[in-house]
Amino acid sequence: MTVTQSTSTHPQTLPEPTARVAVASQGRGLVDTHFGHADQFHIYDVRRSHAEFIEVRDVAPYCHGPEDSPGDLSAILTTLQDCQAIMISRIGLEPEDRLREAGIEPVQVYDTIETALFHFYDRYRQPLT
Repeated sequence: MTVTQSTSTHPQTLPEPTARVAVASQGRGLVDTHFGHADQFHIYDVRRSHAEFIEVRDVAPYCHGPEDSPGDLSAILTTLQDCQAIMISRIGLEPEDRLREAGIEPVQVYDTIETALFHFYDRYRQPLT
């Protein structure tokens, strides 16, 4: 690797690291949905001072049926594979472990989406850089 000195007189700034985060929400501006009951995830790109809503991704709920039998976790993992974290109000042990194995950090929180996103970013910013 070769390091060269910039000839510019202006200091260069590095791009701010971005975290892509999935949020389980019923759409009232809150992280308020259990992982197993979520039928969609709101996707955000989060930076130090800005969170940008990207899209909504639909999924089949992990818990379904009369006894909340587990669904297809692999399909949910594929849908969220580009996310570094997922924010949910609650989550069971098996899906929590599988998310971590897939490189997605499960964050259990009940707060406004904005507050939760920036708290996550501040807490996990060091590994992102």
